[in-house]
This record gives sequence, structure tokens and C-alpha cells, in this order.
Amino acid sequence: MSICNENQFHAPRPIVSAIALALLAMAGNSQAQQAPAISAQPEMNKVEVTGTSFKRAVADQALPVTVVKAEDWIAQGMLTIDDILMSMSTASTYQPNTTAGNGNSANMRGIGNARTLVLIDGKRLNDAAINPNVIPVSALDRTEVLRDGASSIYGSDAIGGVINFVTKRSHTGASVTVKGTSPVRNGGGQSKGLSFIAGKGDLAKDGWNVYVTADLNHQNALPQDARPHLTTDERRQAAGFTPFRATRGTHAVPANVLLANGSTKVGNLTITGNPYYASGCLPPYTVPGTSNTCYSLNNANNLTLTKEGRQASLFSKGSIQVNPDHRVSASVLYSSIYNRPVKNPTYGIAASIPNFPALTIGPTSPYYPGKGITPAMPGITNQTLTLAWSLMGDLGPTVLNYDTRTARINLEADGRVGAWDYRAGLYSVMYRTHTTFHSGFVNSYGLLAGVANGKLNPFGLQNEEGRAYLDSISTNGQTADSSLNRLHGIDLGGSRELMDMAGGKMMLALGANAYHDAAYHSIPDTVVQSGGQTGTTAAANERASRNVVAAYAELDLPFSKALNVNMAVRTDHYSDFGSTTNPKLSFRYKANEMVMLRGAIGTGFRAPTLSERYFGATNGPTGLTSDNYNDPLLCPGGPAGGSTGGTALPGYNPSRVCASKQPINTGANPNVGPERSTTVNLGVVFTPTRSLLVSLDYFSVKLRDAIGQLSQASLFTNPAYTDLFIRDANNNLLWVDDRRTNLGGLRTDGVDVTATYTFPRTAWGRFGVQLDGTYLHRFDTQLEDGSPWLSSINKFGPLDSNVMNFRWKYGASVKWTSPKGDWSSTLNEQYKQSFEDRNANSLFYHRIDSYRVYNWSLSYSGIRNLKVVAGINNLFDRDPPVANYRNEGYASGMASPVGRTLTGRVTYNF
Repeated sequence: MSICNENQFHAPRPIVSAIALALLAMAGNSQAQQAPAISAQPEMNKVEVTGTSFKRAVADQALPVTVVKAEDWIAQGMLTIDDILMSMSTASTYQPNTTAGNGNSANMRGIGNARTLVLIDGKRLNDAAINPNVIPVSALDRTEVLRDGASSIYGSDAIGGVINFVTKRSHTGASVTVKGTSPVRNGGGQSKGLSFIAGKGDLAKDGWNVYVTADLNHQNALPQDARPHLTTDERRQAAGFTPFRATRGTHAVPANVLLANGSTKVGNLTITGNPYYASGCLPPYTVPGTSNTCYSLNNANNLTLTKEGRQASLFSKGSIQVNPDHRVSASVLYSSIYNRPVKNPTYGIAASIPNFPALTIGPTSPYYPGKGITPAMPGITNQTLTLAWSLMGDLGPTVLNYDTRTARINLEADGRVGAWDYRAGLYSVMYRTHTTFHSGFVNSYGLLAGVANGKLNPFGLQNEEGRAYLDSISTNGQTADSSLNRLHGIDLGGSRELMDMAGGKMMLALGANAYHDAAYHSIPDTVVQSGGQTGTTAAANERASRNVVAAYAELDLPFSKALNVNMAVRTDHYSDFGSTTNPKLSFRYKANEMVMLRGAIGTGFRAPTLSERYFGATNGPTGLTSDNYNDPLLCPGGPAGGSTGGTALPGYNPSRVCASKQPINTGANPNVGPERSTTVNLGVVFTPTRSLLVSLDYFSVKLRDAIGQLSQASLFTNPAYTDLFIRDANNNLLWVDDRRTNLGGLRTDGVDVTATYTFPRTAWGRFGVQLDGTYLHRFDTQLEDGSPWLSSINKFGPLDSNVMNFRWKYGASVKWTSPKGDWSSTLNEQYKQSFEDRNANSLFYHRIDSYRVYNWSLSYSGIRNLKVVAGINNLFDRDPPVANYRNEGYASGMASPVGRTLTGRVTYNF
């Protein structure tokens, strides 16, 4: 097994390691097989699997479904939902969100997390993308991943695919698990967790069962200074960034002077600069930059590499077998997820918010340059000065507390009445998010007043009086944002045999469901008072709701022992925009015991969520861009879409038009309608022996009227979007119109490859190998009907600026089990191909290197009631590749910055 590091200038090409070569040589495993479980014999028990209403053997599925048993991913050393999702090749665009506070989400096929439906026991939790970590790992029996559209069964969202987390039907006994991770390098990033499960009663013998399980997890933050080698000036330069000392400073401590009485010049003398430039600025916060300015070293994204977080979840299920034909059950889920991301330090000027006053200092302040405390600057003679100030030194970074609570109650009955197998359920879900200011926030108007009246020193760290004043205007502890979603619904479904056919019984399934979806969103005025720190420009108190009613039917036609055809159709009616009907046709043809063909074609849709349709619907700015940009009209001269090299036109404030967060409207659109899709799957499964299986599945997804927003980088790069820049009569930028709307389309197709082989038993035990990979043939985006299709394979697209659609990616593994079965070990490899960097601020064209990482685990269960799993993630301690598409200087969406990490899990059964 070699470790290959492609030169960053090489063209992308599929590179397969020794593990993958061996797997391809032995090709095989149906995607409907249990993916990590390298088994010589397929599971033949009939169960209801994601994507259909009928019970059948998993291996007989016409749809590409991957089923992973809980014990299989535990044996591989996976500890969290994040670990499980990142191991799936079709969901490998899933990456833990290290900076935002609203959590993680799954993004199958790279077409957006809103188009991947996440279910618990076949039922949805929200009308939008959710953080899968609300699900307690200890409650899981298996995960089922349907790599196909399923709107004909599940309705909205199921375009890219479905991830169904199936909980244990019952559990008897008790166990406690302790788990954790520890990076080999010091400085942070450790995690620890505790879980337990206890249950009593046997459904078959006692007629009842009840169990309860809970998970507790804590993740430590990893500060940037714990991995200083990842963001050094030399490493950033390798990605094309301008050296620190060759960059003009903006917001800094001490503050940079931008204007004097509205002009950058007095006579022929340029005023921009810093009074402390000659003395070296203020290390470690700033270093000398160009134009006599001080450049801030504490870039927003360089303060922490991973965020601090806590997760607690509780799940309980009780079941009663009333009689052989009827069973009732009830389950309760409660989850709390807490995140604390570190963001930009407070800026002493809300530069880009329209009509917000600039930060200025006058000659009456004791801190005015040349008045005794602050060094003098050439050309400054009592003019009012406009400043760009960062409070990193006094307040540190801005830190928010994100708290997400989820609660769900589910009542269900299933059984048989006459010829019908039935299922009925009631559920109620509450999903709440609450964000508060933790540290680093102040009232922006109070900040302006403090500089104007001389209580605050913008050119250095504060004295006792200044610190007391900052405390008096602090907004820490106050609410920044709050939202609440409620979902109440009912499900009814049944299936029965209709008649005999050549291949078996014709089956019919009918079902209906209805739910009420309600949401509330609040932004208090406190947030607006915090100005440019939050990027929010208007308070909000918004409510919206809708009712959804749906009916579906499914018909299974076994024309022969070899050919089975399935037809499904579903109609949904939304109270706020109308109805949609989506059919699907699938087939399975098993010519002999060695070859099976399968395929499906269907239509799909995604309804706009309540937030996309109603929250933030306004003609005006709703906030600021996430990154700094030059105004393409008022700050020309820099690279397109960049934040460096531009020069403000005469009469315009450089702090507003250059290298600044710009006002933007990313709010809702009441006129946005549903998006529609067509999905096609065609696959072949080879099973030449009981130990060898291989599957190749072609997939195609075509979206029309895609709901989306242009990426901010595209807006500031492409002159075609000039009309989206809303300006006043003097060309001042009021806001950029990036509201959600129905764009043109999206199309992607490729091939999923899965292969497994289990070697014959030996005196040393049993060995098995496996490969799961996805090859993308095409990933195109059309921004408007009739406009050109833009490819974004191995490069960033025009919509989601951070999604990485790799031409070729795979996961491969080798597994060993001892002769007695008490020892097992897995070596896993994850590979992602090289990728074209964004290069917006780059001095040259840069390509991100490919990335290959190995994880190893060892499991032992030879002691009664005890199971131990230990492992090493990132076995060879590979750093993430250098990159310029974000300000970090490394490819944070491609690899973890933590480095080699020890993992452990110990379970004791009582």
C-alpha cells in the first residue's frame, strides 16, 4: 500500500492504491449487501427496506440499497454518526462543519443537503436538512442508504437519495460503552463519550419489550496555534496567497487610517496608513503590510480549526405483541446538540451596512495621532479620520453558542387484518435552534460613541477605563437568533397479495399520510445593534405553516422467476402551492444465479421549505457576505471575485468598497416553487461464487427549476450579474440580490462501483476485501433556462461555493477475523482525487492535491461480556492539502486538520 502525493499541477486522474487494485481484480458485492460486513452468504430474511413498501430479501432489491449493520461499523472503529456518513462513498461530500454552528448535514450526489432525505425508522424529522447527530448511535440497529430518487414513496426531498437510520426493534439486557479519541499531537481536538442501553422483555416469549438508551459526547476545540504549520505564510504562498507583508491591511489593531475628511489625500499626500507601521505594528496581532498599513494575522478562519461541541441524546422504545397478528409500539427521542464556533473578531466599523455610520476619530480624542499618546502621521493635521479597527486584542474572536434541541414522539401499530399487512402511525416532532452571543460582541453604536468621545483607544489595547466601557456595551449572553419547527403527522399503509403470477404473488401496497408543518423565526433588535459583527441588518419575528396530504400506491409484478417489475406513484398536495404527482418504474431481472440486472426510472420533486419561501422575504439587505470582496464597480484593479489588489475610486470609502463584507439579500422568496427531477438507475450485479460479488450501477439525476442561490464568489466574479447589484443614484452598493429562486437546472451522472471478496478460511482466520467508489461522468449546472451548462467536476461550481464534486473517490478496506472470531481487524482507505482550486485571490493557478488517508482498527471480544475496539485514524499522519478556496490555507472540506488520532471503545455487557 503506497502513499502517493500527486504534484499539484498534474491533471486529475483516477489513482487506485494496492488495496483498490486487488478489489477491482476480484470485483464484487451487490450494493444491497451489508456494506462493511464481508460475508460469504447474503442475508435472506425478508424485511421492509428503504425504497419500497414490500418485505423481501435484501439481496433481491431492484433498487441500489446499502445496508450496514451497527456491529459492522462498530468493528471498524466508527464512533459517531459523522464517522458512518463519511465512510459512504455516495455521501462522501458529507464533512463535519467545523465553523458554522447549525451542525452537519448529509449531501448525497453533491446536489445539496436539502435534496437528501434523512429518516428515523422511515419517518422524517423536519421539512429541511437536519443534523444527523440528533440520532443516538447506541439505539441503531442498521443504516440503510438508498442511492436513488424516492419521491414516489417518501415525497419531498428524496431526490439525491435517502438515508434511513433504523433503531433496534427490541433489546434485552444492559451494556455500558466508553469511547473517545485523542490526537497524537497535543493542543486539543480530543473527544470523549459515554453510552448505555438497557432493556427487558422478550417479544416472542413475554409479548412485550422496553428499552432505553442514551449517548453523551463531548468534542474539544482545536485552536489554530496547535497546528501552526497548517497556516504558515510559506504554506499559504504555496496555494497562491499573497505573503502577509505584501498585503494591504484592513481591519487591524492598531487601526488603519483610511480617510481624512472624506478624502484619501491631502494635497498630493496619500493618507492611508498606520501610525505604528514604522515601529512594526502590534505583534502577535498584526505585522507591517503594504501602503504603510498593519495587516492582521488573526484571520477569521485561522482562530480555531475545529469547534467545541457537546451532544446528548435519549431514546426509548416500548413494544407489545398483542397477539400473533398485532403489535403496537411507542418511542421517544430527545436530543440536545451544542456547538461553539469561533468566528471573526469584532470590527470597529460596520463598513458595509448601508446607512450605518463609519468609525471616525476627531482631534479632540486623546488618542488622535500626534496628540501625545499615538505617534503622528505625515499629512494628518486635525482632520476627522475614518478607521478600520479590529478588537481582536481587547475582545478576542467573536464566539456564538448554538443550541439545537430535537424531541420526537412516535406511536405505531402493525400487523395483519384479513389479507392485508397494515402499518399505522402517529408522530410529533419539535426541532428548535437557539443562538446566543457568548463572547466578543458589543453594541456597535456604543463602539462608535466610545471612539468619538475618547474613552476607547483604536490604536492600541485598552486601559482600565476602556475595558470598563467595553464591558458596559457588551451584548454577550443575549439572544442572537431563535427558530422553532413543529411537525405533526399520521401515516397509514397496507399491502396484500392479489393474484398468482408466473414468478410468484402479485402484490399491492396502498398508503396515505398527512402532516402539519409550522415554523417560527425570531431575530431580536439586539442583533441589529451589533451591526457588522453579525451580518444581520433587520430584526425579524416571522411565522409560517402549511398542511401536506399525500397518497401513494405500489404494485409488484413477478412476471417470472427471473423478471420482477415494480410500479409506484405518489401524489402530494401542499396547501401553499398546489399538487404534484410522481411515478416510478423499476425492474429486477435475474437471468441465472450469477448475474442480475436492475434498473429504475422515476420523477421527483422538492418543495421549498418554509424558511426558503417565507423567512427573510424583503427588498433590501438581510446581512453581509460571508467573505470579504471588492466592489466590482467601485474598487477595480484586483482579481475578479477577489478581496485584494483593488483601489477605491475617488470619493468612495475604501473601508466600504474594498476588501470588505458587502451587503447582500439571501432571504426567502414567496414566489419560489418546487423543483422537479428525473432519476435513472441501471445496474448489473455479478455473483459468480458465494464469496465474490460485484455491482456496477449507473445513475443519472436531472433537476429542473432548481431552488438555489448563486455562490457569492460567482456573483462578484461574473460581470453577467451586474444587474443583481442594487445601487443608489451615486452608485453606492445598497445590496446584492441573492434571494432564493428557481434557477435553470442541474444534471449529474456516473457509476457506483462496489466489490467484495471473502477468501477461503485458513489456519490464520478469514480475510476479506472491499471497495466502494463513485466515478462522476458529468456534473453540470445551468443558471437560467437556455443558458450554457457549466461543469463543476473537480472544480467549484457556480451555486454552492464549497461543495467538492470529485471525478473519482472511493473507500477500500481489508478485514481479518481470527479462527475463533474473538479478534478482528480492519484497514480502511479513503481517497479523493485532485481538485481545481478557486484561485480568486491567488497569484497563480493552483490545483489541490489528491488526498488519501488510512484508518486502522483492532477489535477483541475474547473476554466474557467485554468488547474492546482500538484504532488509529489517519495512520500516516497526513496533513490536508494546501488550498486557497477558503482563507484557512488548507482544504478543510476535503480532510481533517487534526492529524493522526488514537481511537478507543470499550463495551461491557451486564
